[in-house]
Amino acid sequence: MQSLLMHKPEDDPVFDYITKKRDEGMGAKKAMIAGLNKFLRIYYGKVKEFYRTIEA
Repeated sequence: MQSLLMHKPEDDPVFDYITKKRDEGMGAKKAMIAGLNKFLRIYYGKVKEFYRTIEA
């Protein structure tokens, strides 16, 4: 998450989510943990979709 914040990528949903949470007043550490959870949900969904295409 720190690397993500250092590089500041455009159109990245996790980076946008972290900055949104920080702007809402959430602490920096809590915002990074929330961003990590968002990343894991996105990653899990993509992996699950990939395995569905392999099985079919």
